[in-house]
Amino acid sequence: MTQRRAMLFLGLVVALVVGAITFAMGIAREADRAWGVYLVNFLFWMAISQAGAVFLGILYVTGAKWAQPLKRIAARTTAFLPLSLFLFLPLYLGRENIFPWVTNPIAEKAVWLNFPFLFVRDGVSLVILTGASFLVVFSRRGRSPLFSSIFLLLYTLVYSVIGFDLVMSLAPHWYSTLFGAYFFMSSLYLGLAALAIVSALTRKYPKPEGGIGTAQFHDLGKLLFAFCILTGDFLWSQFAVIWYGNIPEETEYIILRTMEMPWAPVAWGVLIGTFVVPFLVLLSRGVKENPRSLLVVASVILIGMWLERYLLVVPSLLHQETLPLGWMELFITLGFFGAFVMTYLMFERIEGYLPRETEGVR
Repeated sequence: MTQRRAMLFLGLVVALVVGAITFAMGIAREADRAWGVYLVNFLFWMAISQAGAVFLGILYVTGAKWAQPLKRIAARTTAFLPLSLFLFLPLYLGRENIFPWVTNPIAEKAVWLNFPFLFVRDGVSLVILTGASFLVVFSRRGRSPLFSSIFLLLYTLVYSVIGFDLVMSLAPHWYSTLFGAYFFMSSLYLGLAALAIVSALTRKYPKPEGGIGTAQFHDLGKLLFAFCILTGDFLWSQFAVIWYGNIPEETEYIILRTMEMPWAPVAWGVLIGTFVVPFLVLLSRGVKENPRSLLVVASVILIGMWLERYLLVVPSLLHQETLPLGWMELFITLGFFGAFVMTYLMFERIEGYLPRETEGVR
């Protein structure tokens, strides 16, 4: 291990430790806030990791060749998935702080919203999806169009359930039949933005990726542009139906997050970061072809999507006049970042087991 790599790992370990300590201190002082930001980051980083396998599955189903140099990077991002299974377990300890229906059961929804059932179904679903993801990454049979098609269907099902259970159930009186589709689609959008960032960075460090050129960045930029429009369409479709329906149990959820303080500015940040900026900037071919400019746009999307997860989760848990966004959120997020990057870099040790098709174009 080179000195630079050793210093990088040391920094990541420090970030992880600081995040863990901050989370422990947060539970002791502001438990609802600490568990809220924990759930936000769990959903955020797990989605990035899962999107790597989904991206590979899409390539195998469509038979696309343009992204051959990106396959190894997508495969590396899945290294966080086993750790995400472990990070799912603490949610059981924080169930009373996260899920309001644990202490205040809703009789008409008790069959679905009871914690033993929720914890088991989500845990089993994530285990199955993680296993299928690694078959796509490591197994030659997993790369077949048939298996990849089944895997993609499994992804949409599991992430719809995760969206319903770990996000929508935080406001148990609100419901949206579109939310499951929005959640798995926006999670893939988030993952593509992360893929663009890592692809741009790894051209220089920590290991050059041969074959990633202007054409790959241009195509990846077009994908980001397409998912920007698609995610924006899902948001608008959901908002429009709730607006003209004007049903109190639906409108309350939207009004709280878009029109009331302190959440309204965050909603504007989400709209600008996930739709307005990428839509306008990615109209340019030059921006899509340039790794530096694409890196900047993808970073804006990533920040906007973190705020989106924050806006979906935290207002359901905290009811206060000031925005709960400070050092606790920063350090816990930094801890998750450290864990994600460490697993990504450690994946290089087992890359010899990857199918040859995940390597760059030869």
